[in-house]
Amino acid sequence: MRYSGHERRSGDRRQQALSISVRPTYARIDTSSLVHNLKVVRELVGDRVRVLAVVKANGYGHGAIQAAQAFVEAGAWGLAVSLVEEGVELRQGGITAPVLVLGGVHPGSEDVIVHRSLTPVVWAREHLQRLASAVHRSGALPLGVHLKVDTGMSRLGLLVDELPALMDFFCGEEGAHLQIEGCMTHLACADEADDQTSPTQLRIFREALGTLSGRGFHPELKHVCNSAGVFRYPDAHFDMVRPGIAIYGAASSREVQLQGLKMAMSVHSRILGIRELPAGARVSYGHTEELVRPSRLGIVPVGYADGYPRRMSGRAEVLVRGHRCRVIGNITMDTSMIDVTDLPDAREGERVTLLGTQGRQVLTTHELAEWAAQIPYEIMCGISKRIPRR
Repeated sequence: MRYSGHERRSGDRRQQALSISVRPTYARIDTSSLVHNLKVVRELVGDRVRVLAVVKANGYGHGAIQAAQAFVEAGAWGLAVSLVEEGVELRQGGITAPVLVLGGVHPGSEDVIVHRSLTPVVWAREHLQRLASAVHRSGALPLGVHLKVDTGMSRLGLLVDELPALMDFFCGEEGAHLQIEGCMTHLACADEADDQTSPTQLRIFREALGTLSGRGFHPELKHVCNSAGVFRYPDAHFDMVRPGIAIYGAASSREVQLQGLKMAMSVHSRILGIRELPAGARVSYGHTEELVRPSRLGIVPVGYADGYPRRMSGRAEVLVRGHRCRVIGNITMDTSMIDVTDLPDAREGERVTLLGTQGRQVLTTHELAEWAAQIPYEIMCGISKRIPRR
């Protein structure tokens, strides 16, 4: 049992703030693996290419501040987040490295961006106007921004033929408050087995760079590659790469898995109790599974509210004493049931590994994703906040 607390007085009243952790379920984050993975990417791209480590979505579920610290220690030039709020969290956590905000400039965020020295990704005149006004109000030095070009993702960014109009802004009086530090795009199909889209996207991106150059703009940082792009398109590393899932030790698919990575997250719990049931007994909600033999079932206090997807019911496996045990019946909100019949000595309190290594067996994010009909990103990011990170 873990217990920590402190007392404070409010007038004559005494209040106590408590932090208690008694449930045996937790996620272990190996920061040395994060450092290792960042170095793997650095070695692959070489010293001339900077690495922008993506730590959005709470560091892909690993803890944003801890992951950011590990990546900066390993030589990341900077960090990327999706939201201004995520950038502020890093600053409040003592992170001083450059922080790129990928999600644009929402109304009302411009002053925070300037005050917190964040670097925004922009693609609309409205973004530039808000930022220029904020810089003017603050009296700060010109703010660096990264232009995002839509080369085929059809999500965020501006088209190549829209670039000249945006360049006009930078040539005006307001534009003096901003400077184009970088230019970027995002690959839509780099992790597809038969990717025929990325070469076209890269051609369009180079065309965009030519348009900028023709107007006298030469961004210091040109970046395109996500984790899959780092693996598949070494000729498109440009000045910087933006690995995400790779630096946490995984990949969007096995086909684009970088060699030598180490999985940084593992998830563990313990058997809460053992049920001995006869053949023919039906298990869990919906009675979707009937026991075909007398069985011993272990109850594990992990469910879909913890980010253990219900769609894995009847397919997922966990590790007990270094052996694979199948999840049986429907996964519920707070618990799952596992078949330990073939481990007659398994008892209450046995350690259960739901993701990671136990003995010689390994459960990877790819396996969990296949069982859940998801992608590895969803497995990582879906681990609930009610599972403490250690």
